[in-house]
Amino acid sequence: MPYFKVNKNNFGSEAVPKDSLGREFVWAVLEGEKFSKDTVILTAHFDVVDVEEFGHLKAVAFDMEECTKRISELKLDKDALKDLESGEWIFGRGTADIKSGIAAYLEIIREISEKRNFKGNILLLLVPGEESNSEGMIASIPFLLKLQDKEGFNYVGAIVSECSIPESENDNFKRIYMGSVGKIMPMFFCIGKETHVREPFKGFNPNTLVSEINRLLEGNPDFCDIVNCKTSPPPMVLKQMDLKKLYSVQSPLFALAYYNILTLNRSEESLSKELKELSYNAFENIISDLKEKRDRFIKMSCEDIQFVEIEPCVMTYGELLLQVKETDPKFENLLKEKIEIWREQKIDNQNIAINVVRETYEKYESKRPMIVISYIPPYYPHIHLNLRNDKDKRFMEVVDETIQYAEEEFHEKIVKDDFFMGISDLSYTGIEGNQKFDSFTSNIVGYGITYDLNLEALSRLNIPGVVFGGEGKDIHKNTERLNMPYSLKVVPELYKYMIYSMLK
Repeated sequence: MPYFKVNKNNFGSEAVPKDSLGREFVWAVLEGEKFSKDTVILTAHFDVVDVEEFGHLKAVAFDMEECTKRISELKLDKDALKDLESGEWIFGRGTADIKSGIAAYLEIIREISEKRNFKGNILLLLVPGEESNSEGMIASIPFLLKLQDKEGFNYVGAIVSECSIPESENDNFKRIYMGSVGKIMPMFFCIGKETHVREPFKGFNPNTLVSEINRLLEGNPDFCDIVNCKTSPPPMVLKQMDLKKLYSVQSPLFALAYYNILTLNRSEESLSKELKELSYNAFENIISDLKEKRDRFIKMSCEDIQFVEIEPCVMTYGELLLQVKETDPKFENLLKEKIEIWREQKIDNQNIAINVVRETYEKYESKRPMIVISYIPPYYPHIHLNLRNDKDKRFMEVVDETIQYAEEEFHEKIVKDDFFMGISDLSYTGIEGNQKFDSFTSNIVGYGITYDLNLEALSRLNIPGVVFGGEGKDIHKNTERLNMPYSLKVVPELYKYMIYSMLK
């Protein structure tokens, strides 16, 4: 683009710190003809998920035209077949999630850069990693703060170009999302007492604890969050296992499970309290159940059965680490050295977290069966446009004006939805309220070491933003597709309308 050939300092890429894949995020600043520090952010992620589910069409999954021609070779449901036959949808990986948004951004900047008939700046921010741990968007937080604090940029609004996703076949409208769901991943690390299978009541199998936790937590609507008419899905276990590597007739010593919990309004403090109560209930249930089974077995057996008495014990990772550091002040430095080795081995954040909790417990002097509750990466704060200040109110006015413009000019009905439920990088544009982070971050395993999210820094941004893109369906499936007339003709015009409205 001619503008950037002349203004070579207005674009670049920045490395994601300590990233094992060597990824970078890309940025560009387009300055308006009239000077102002007001800045609109256009952001999207450029990574996509894998294409294994495309089967024999894997080779064409990124060739939109060829994939659309051949997608009928796969088994299509009624809705996908109808969309294919309409000729208005293109199929393929990245069509909806999220290359179409990036394409729109680039062409808008190309067009606007020729006239620059606005006042202020447009900041394009394209990041990797949203499909994993949002490493790119997290890495951009110091960059955004530098522009804010040193260059004086005033962020008047942000658009994240995730697609509007129909919630039913009868939807006759599109959505603009005024917030994004939060995500927190609690891990329950359960420690038992090993024994030979011949003497099961002399030990304590941690798999029973993990199973009971799962029975109490998986799909439990008590852990759903409700805001207005929006309800978050219930918890789901993402991994459940013990840490016994090889077969033997000894019971496992360690077992764990970690969960996906989505939040709209719930505080981390209240969630921690509820999870601790659930863990105690699980422990007491298992102890009671084992006692009943043990008593029945004693009556059946002619032997004098020996057994161990177990008392419930639940700790947070922060509490455990604090006790270990009191007895071994050098432990944390030793742990950092091990973490660096694990990172060099390209072990992911989740498995590093498992290793860290295990190492910490093994240094704990009071060895006993227990549950250690921690949080593991990634963490997404829930966020919503709450009209806290004049900047938020002006941005909301622009959203309302854009919705009206869409109906008048394009006969498109767009409704405001409180939350984008698919998780998005909008979570890293600020944090709601005046939160104290210490009690929460002390339980995030690897916080500040393997996980570089700085919540204090994030709280200094507070950028009003929305999730707003084209129309897409079947994200992460082999029938991922994009509605072309709306996404490629209407939405770019609405983006321009919003940009000009905010940068008058």
